[in-house]
Amino acid sequence: MTETGAKGMDALLRPRSIALVGLPRGFKAGKVFLLGLLDQGFSGPVYPVHPSAAEIDGIRAWRRLSDVPDPLDMVIVMAPREAVRDILVECGHKNVQVVILYTSGYGETGEEEGRREERRLLELARRGGFRLLGPNCMGVYSPLSGLACFPGMPREAGPVGFLSQSGSLCNLFAGLCASQGLYFDRVVSYGNGCDLDLPELLEWTAEAPGVGVVAVYCEGVRNGRALAGACRRAAQAKPIVFWKAGQTEAGRRAAASHTGSLSGEGRIWESLFRQSGTQAVQDIEEMFDLVLAFCRTPEGGGDRIAVVSGPGGPAVSAADAVERHGLRMASLSDRSMRRLREVLPPTGTSVRNPVDVGLSASFDIRLYLDALEVLSEDPGVDAVVAVGGGATAEISRVYVDGLARFRERSGKAILAIAYPGFLTDKALLEPLHRAGVPVYPTPERALRAYARVVRYWRLRAQRAEARVP
Repeated sequence: MTETGAKGMDALLRPRSIALVGLPRGFKAGKVFLLGLLDQGFSGPVYPVHPSAAEIDGIRAWRRLSDVPDPLDMVIVMAPREAVRDILVECGHKNVQVVILYTSGYGETGEEEGRREERRLLELARRGGFRLLGPNCMGVYSPLSGLACFPGMPREAGPVGFLSQSGSLCNLFAGLCASQGLYFDRVVSYGNGCDLDLPELLEWTAEAPGVGVVAVYCEGVRNGRALAGACRRAAQAKPIVFWKAGQTEAGRRAAASHTGSLSGEGRIWESLFRQSGTQAVQDIEEMFDLVLAFCRTPEGGGDRIAVVSGPGGPAVSAADAVERHGLRMASLSDRSMRRLREVLPPTGTSVRNPVDVGLSASFDIRLYLDALEVLSEDPGVDAVVAVGGGATAEISRVYVDGLARFRERSGKAILAIAYPGFLTDKALLEPLHRAGVPVYPTPERALRAYARVVRYWRLRAQRAEARVP
């Protein structure tokens, strides 16, 4: 990476000062950038730039970027398109490191003039010595740096990196993950990607020590060969969960009008994902489930699954899901089944896998916890799916604490299933989040995600062995 590129990438995540050019006075769309920075408590100076306002929301404003007396690392531009070129020239004179261009009306219009204008923007960025994110993007969210492109985003940091062509999806996905106590190291909305595009951002994010898994929402790319290489290298370092939208004819038309992207044929993308080891998903639910599984299950986990359930029907559907997704029902040892017979009532239960602890376990939660203790010590069990909960909030609290202890003591994966009626209080689930226990609404979703995690670690190990001389 060039010196300009390295400085720009560093300023993208850790700017010391920010100017907001074109910041509106009223409550309009561009105001979210200022509100996000204030909400996160960005520690550096923020300089609103407006042609006529003396101050905005109590913060002194400057008429032109060149009037700002202090050095600037980052400039966020939300000015009209006709003013953007002059602003970028000023950015070069101010030695700005990175520009985030929120302004739209470029390649996503589908018109040649819009594409030509994007090329002019790139020329100005190269001439001015700064990196350009966008146009048509929301920019960066990084709790560790106090950066946010929307107000109300979590202040907690975590192990997830997210790269998205859609700006609004950054906010939606961050909120969805926060519901499970899952947080982000960085989120980058890159829009049309005329300079900083997905291949470069993907490798940069995968190399970050604080990132454990990288999620991607992509509508299309400019350079397919560069992305293929980036996916291959990134997937060797971190799990990459990739949602490629715009694979149908209707989706391709929508992608072209949203970010001006060329989506490409589905089979080409499938080949790219298969060859690189990238994990393809089809929607936000599947992306969330898989990111959660990568973050909350041990690396290199095995495929022998035990199911513990009070309700009978969910136990059967969980067993179906185990085999459907290429996993195996664990064969419990004779010692484990003998111990289970000792701790479970003789009627209304089953000591074979799936282990049925009976409906009375919702009132006598010791039945669940004793069964879990037996399974934690069985060497033939790699992961446990726990279905159920307590009949009251107090009993459920004991159940949740027991699951958390099981995870911490055994080191095995445990997948908690919170059907409607069980574990409905979000605050009740906090011990599970802290202990690294993923919570899913159904066994099917849990096992689909876990199976892919198991296959990923196996494939990565096989490829690593193949590279050894």
